[in-house]
Amino acid sequence: MATARDAGFSESVVKHLKLKFEEQQKASSTNESYEEFAKRVTAPESAAALPIQLDTSYPISNYFISSSHNTYLTGNQLWSKASIDPYRDVLQRGCRCIEVDVWDGDSPSNSSASSSDAEDDGPRKEDNEVKGLTGLVKKGLGKLRSSSPSKKIAPTESATKAPPEDNQNLPGSKDSAPTDSVAKAPPDNNQNLMPAPWRSTSGREEPRVLHGYTATKDIPFRAVCEVVRDYAFIKSELPLIVSLEVHCSHEQQEIMVELIVEYWKQHLVQLPTNFSDQTPLPSLESLRNKILVKVKFSPPNKSQKGTLSRTSSQENSQNASEEDEGTVDVSKKGKIIEALGKLGVYVRACHFDSLDQPEAQIPTHIFALSEKKVISLQEENKDGLWKHNVKYFMRVYPKGTRVSSSNLDPAPFWRQGIQIVALNWQQINAAMMMNDAMFADTGGWMLKPEGYRKAKEEEPAIIKRFTYDLRMQVLAAQNLDQGEKSAPNVFVKCELHVGSHEGEAIPKEGKNKGGEWKRKSCLRRSKDPDFAADMLEFSGVSGVVPELSFVRIKVMDDDAFQKDRMIGWVCFRLDRFPQGLRLLPLNGPDSKPTGASLLVDSRLTQKA
Repeated sequence: MATARDAGFSESVVKHLKLKFEEQQKASSTNESYEEFAKRVTAPESAAALPIQLDTSYPISNYFISSSHNTYLTGNQLWSKASIDPYRDVLQRGCRCIEVDVWDGDSPSNSSASSSDAEDDGPRKEDNEVKGLTGLVKKGLGKLRSSSPSKKIAPTESATKAPPEDNQNLPGSKDSAPTDSVAKAPPDNNQNLMPAPWRSTSGREEPRVLHGYTATKDIPFRAVCEVVRDYAFIKSELPLIVSLEVHCSHEQQEIMVELIVEYWKQHLVQLPTNFSDQTPLPSLESLRNKILVKVKFSPPNKSQKGTLSRTSSQENSQNASEEDEGTVDVSKKGKIIEALGKLGVYVRACHFDSLDQPEAQIPTHIFALSEKKVISLQEENKDGLWKHNVKYFMRVYPKGTRVSSSNLDPAPFWRQGIQIVALNWQQINAAMMMNDAMFADTGGWMLKPEGYRKAKEEEPAIIKRFTYDLRMQVLAAQNLDQGEKSAPNVFVKCELHVGSHEGEAIPKEGKNKGGEWKRKSCLRRSKDPDFAADMLEFSGVSGVVPELSFVRIKVMDDDAFQKDRMIGWVCFRLDRFPQGLRLLPLNGPDSKPTGASLLVDSRLTQKA
């Protein structure tokens, strides 16, 4: 007879629950009833990643950070729509580094400057790659632009108000507006009804956000500032990094500063007293509820020594702008204005020339490189790359040819100590599954393992590696493909992502090896399949850093004529993998629970 606990479970799941309960009764003298047993092993908390206590006392470069690339795009990199919705989405999913590409309030080709965190005296190589791929769509660019014209701001009563005098401690605050208090809940009003600027002239264009040299449609920079203000700390109190790519004229940069201070004033980091190029990075704990602006630093005096300006070796480099997101020559007309540059306090973007350039020893610098550049750099100077990333910030982003918004594999780059691995969040794939697992319940910041971070005095600066065996019994699944008429032909695929070590070459194309660590179950055609305790076994998996390794489980629909379809998935960091009998809730292509679940019994053994 079915018990109360059996209600809501499929016959196949109930069958295996009872078999496992009987095994437990024979093996131990526990007085646990079947109902208590079933409640314990099927409780949602039992299937969650093992809890972790985040130590927030380290300087901020000692953490991995959940990061988004071209956050504003809703789809592919060439002609999809820009929207504020992806900002809202990724912030509610725990992202702590977002990207904003800012252009003048008219056609990018008419900007009076191209001064960018991503460009140096001309378009970066990624832009050139994108231009080559967009040749066929350029003819339609004007038509698409005309369908979404920039909106001119009419003068309002608020535009005539004098700025307050209490903003003088913030960069760019001389002409800053009063800021609204942070919303306790997201606003319900229409997202297109934005407040008028406090200072405006008739017909003034405001900066826009879009992917330059493509047919992507734009959104107002003001709208991005507003949604960041409202959602930055809904999911996490840990600091948010806003990575700016600035392609604007000086006049438009001034408007950027106005809007940033107007919307984010109370969250902006103030410039510390006696701040210099020797100022150390603060602890993560000290930056709760703060927004860090990542932007190229433009020193007040371009000839000043010892500041984040370009070196003579950079100015003579023929290939300096090909692959990195860095600074521009401060002597050029298109430099970042001082007021905007001052907003970048602890993540000051610096043009990359080499790991030996003077800026590479400044605690507050950050280098931003494409995946291709990092792979090349690792081949040329693996020790230098590793030593840099133990102490200082680096950001890696997908190469420009990933026009479908595909992703690099983040794990090999994390294993090089790179803190910010920017991913395309538009679709779920292996990279995003591992990103979700890496930062589950951490607030979007994850302390690097020992040996990957700058050690405190009492800590050993060594990396601990282990050998593991993993045995997983695939028992049953339930509620697969609900709403579909026909039953899927189901199998379960389990993959271990353990990959390369620090110092080893990053796999070409940024893809992790590991085909030898894939196993799949038998096939069953059912929405509630019984896999008859099919065993998936991994033996002698060596050289594993558990904090940087992952168990990825997918439930697939086998198709003989086309690519197998993913029905659901779940992913865990190896050190947080819940062992034993567990009913694992499955996520769908949107990363949300589907209502389906998979019953497995797993044992992870660390070998001596």
